[in-house]
Amino acid sequence: MAYAQPGRHWLRDETEHERALAYLTTGTAYQLTLHDENTRYVLVVYPPGANS
Repeated sequence: MAYAQPGRHWLRDETEHERALAYLTTGTAYQLTLHDENTRYVLVVYPPGANS
């Protein structure tokens, strides 16, 4: 699926996964921004119990 292309690199990026886990385990939200030719995707994850 063409719309999934921006996220495929992230799926294999162990360093970025560790970074995300570090943010979430310290109570900090994690943000990931992905781009393709026409669109920017911003995903934000808040740890359980965090205020958004």
